[in-house]
Amino acid sequence: MSQTQDGSELLTGPGAGGLLRSAVGNSGGVLHSWQLDHVDHRPGRSTKALYRTMVSWPELDGPQAPAREELFGASAHIGEREKNLHVAEQTLVMTDGDINVRVWRYPHDPWLPMLPLVCYPDIVGRTLHDLGVHIGPDPALPIAIDVVSYRPGRRAVLRASQGDRAVYLKVMQPHRSGEIVDRHHRLLAAGVPVPEVVAHHNGLVVLAELPGRPLARAVIDEGVDSCRGEDLVALLDRLPASMYSLSLRPPWTESVEFYAGIVSSSVPELGPRLDALVRAIRDGLAALEQRMDMRPHDVVHGDFYEAQVFVENGKAVGLLDIDTVGPGRRADDLACLLAHLSVLADYGNAGRIDRGMQERVEDAIHTWHEVFAERVDPTEVALRSAGVVLSLATGPHRQQEAAWEAATEAIVRVAEEWVAEARRAETLRREIAAQKAAADQAAAEQAAAQQAAGQHAAAPQPTTAASTGPRPAGPDAPTQGPTGVRPVPPPSADRSGHPPAAAQQMPGRPSVAPQQGASAPAQHSAPPMRSAPPQGSAPQQSAPPRGVAPQPAPPRGPAPQQSAPQPWSAPPEGSAPGPSPVAPGPSEPSTQPLPPQPPAHRRGSGDDGDDSPTQERRIDSILPR
Repeated sequence: MSQTQDGSELLTGPGAGGLLRSAVGNSGGVLHSWQLDHVDHRPGRSTKALYRTMVSWPELDGPQAPAREELFGASAHIGEREKNLHVAEQTLVMTDGDINVRVWRYPHDPWLPMLPLVCYPDIVGRTLHDLGVHIGPDPALPIAIDVVSYRPGRRAVLRASQGDRAVYLKVMQPHRSGEIVDRHHRLLAAGVPVPEVVAHHNGLVVLAELPGRPLARAVIDEGVDSCRGEDLVALLDRLPASMYSLSLRPPWTESVEFYAGIVSSSVPELGPRLDALVRAIRDGLAALEQRMDMRPHDVVHGDFYEAQVFVENGKAVGLLDIDTVGPGRRADDLACLLAHLSVLADYGNAGRIDRGMQERVEDAIHTWHEVFAERVDPTEVALRSAGVVLSLATGPHRQQEAAWEAATEAIVRVAEEWVAEARRAETLRREIAAQKAAADQAAAEQAAAQQAAGQHAAAPQPTTAASTGPRPAGPDAPTQGPTGVRPVPPPSADRSGHPPAAAQQMPGRPSVAPQQGASAPAQHSAPPMRSAPPQGSAPQQSAPPRGVAPQPAPPRGPAPQQSAPQPWSAPPEGSAPGPSPVAPGPSEPSTQPLPPQPPAHRRGSGDDGDDSPTQERRIDSILPR
């Protein structure tokens, strides 16, 4: 019945017509046409598909009745019994060896038992009444149902409105709803603006409507004015420490091989580029582990992008889909938003959004990227953005978009641009570290010369990473802050992060001053360097993703020696990125980070006794621009 072990060839090829014809005929209907609408493909394991069909029902509507549109779902899996199956009566099951195929008519999804009770206007009213839910003040008004999203076997979201009021109906597998309800209650108690749970039962969660409108719409209309980047970070920082005990949220980059496999199975000619992308992301993150702590220190949303945030009057006022909240890294959440926006901006190149919309989205990416790079390492956020974009490359085929092959290639190209951005950020970090080391060495040589000449006046102390004494008070003295806060250029630095020449020549002064609240650099002896690298010696780099400005990276730990390995080289224009990692210099810490400790034993560094890995800040506490 199928040549593939996961049923993908059957469910996405011409053979699907025979399955649908059998299922429709078994129910007394006649199939006139069908079209693949959605595919969830897990290579080597299972496939789920959704079809739009035109079907006539002679026994129900009469022999002369016209055909009407119907949705049908199908699943194919290998071997063992399907898990979490709840309603199997209205499905047709066929088998061929180890592959089982199940076909159903929407809304009778066998994994979502509450879906048939909420998707029809004449039925949803009774369902909500039984749950004690009243939408509008006038119960006599009809209830309108809009399907927001539906993924066969996974979940569905519907909007039920009555007059000018509405609730959202989130349908999921019953064993998951209790946990989701508990998360909403805990986040609401902590002051996080998530939707209120109105009612829940057997996999159905009824949620109140949030104020404002989705950032996905606002950023297209208003660009950067839709919300401040600081507010987006602060919204995430409000996630409470109590959620840190939940299951670890794996980063998107942990599954890059999986997503690359899905994409290459649908567009095989992208295989070499996908392999290079996976190597570049993996090698880049491995190199980061050599110089920074990569353990999950934060409570994260887990799927933070523009459709999950509601804004009003330029402020973030709501947060959706908290199913994946748990411990992780803040860079993953921020990268998820940047990745989605960069794919949205690239739609302008294919004419899917107009030029004005594209420019507004690009402006938002540029501005928010700068804000995010002050909180997390620029190289890390770029690599993780590449990983998220790669996961989005599965979308055009899954959703059966028009010209999905070209759309898939465009998304892969955006991922490659993020890898190039990571290389630029790492190159700039090394240049700044080298300049600082040169300034420190010049100060040390001057002090040695004064001592040799018998000058007993106090010589200026070099500000090397090996200094262990207290720093003098003043504008250049760094202060301690949350882990991961990135030093930013002082006001005298230009936009690229390079200090002016005068600052480079001043003995005893670092070329880049840490931002207030940043962690002090690690204390290691810096090797001697006689001069800074000549201007213009950095390798040429390709253009960054649309709207993204290269961010200066901080000197993390000691400066590299002049003989340090070269950082990534950007690939030639039009080619796939190479696999070379951002190798740490010989003087950088080479110890791998310890594995994460159990959440119950984590301690915060704050003075208020809060052991939260994040800072619970309210959005309105952030100073306006």
